Amino acid sequence: MNKLLCYFILMLLGVSCNSRKPIQQGGIALSFDDRFVKEWTDLKPLLNKYNVKATFYVTQPDSLSEEEVQILHELRKDGHEIGCHGAMHVRSMYYIWDNSLEKYMENEIFHALKTMKKQGFTPKTFAHPGGSQTWYSDRELLKYFTLLRDVSMKSRSILGFDYIRDLENMDEIYHQRDNAQKVNALLIDISGKLTIEDIKKGLERTSKEGSVMMMFGHKPLTKTTQNLNEYGFDVQFLEQILAESAKLNLKSYTMQEL
Repeated sequence: MNKLLCYFILMLLGVSCNSRKPIQQGGIALSFDDRFVKEWTDLKPLLNKYNVKATFYVTQPDSLSEEEVQILHELRKDGHEIGCHGAMHVRSMYYIWDNSLEKYMENEIFHALKTMKKQGFTPKTFAHPGGSQTWYSDRELLKYFTLLRDVSMKSRSILGFDYIRDLENMDEIYHQRDNAQKVNALLIDISGKLTIEDIKKGLERTSKEGSVMMMFGHKPLTKTTQNLNEYGFDVQFLEQILAESAKLNLKSYTMQEL
């Protein structure tokens, strides 16, 4: 169909041949993994300050205390999402290799969902422990979750070489508000070796194209608790991220909202 014919047909329908999907308001989607529940609740003032709703991916839910379960309920009441991070926190690829897909689903997934249901939660999204996944395990997981989250990093060591990427070129960490059910989030832990300049470039991209930049961390660390070898992110760095996001008027999303 040539452009002239297209013009007359669409003119009758009130549509332009040159119309494009309008750019939507860009945003960020923050998530936090494992079971640093008491540390997570300390983030509430910061998240409230910037009107951010996050997703908390809980692992080993059967080991949570009553106090920790109550904290998670309070986080959900505040508008945050409680997601699933597995009953054992195993790397699926290796566990399935050593056992089977059926045992993985039973011991890692169904056990976690059963426990969380008893605690009053019905998680809709899942974060892969260690970013380990396979296409056949994902196919099975998508029968029980609406979205699966994997891991992306600015820097990775491969065969002794450091492979470093620019955030603005890491397409997989920008959700395009499409029907994607498998996504990647950028690790913001200290081990991720990010700078605020890296983050600014990523946020500028998401602002321009109307996508959602996905990021995640583990344990919140402050100047008094920070250990460079610890599995977590600098709370001050998180506030810098949120402040830059606010400057660009970016919207906050939970993972389920994607």
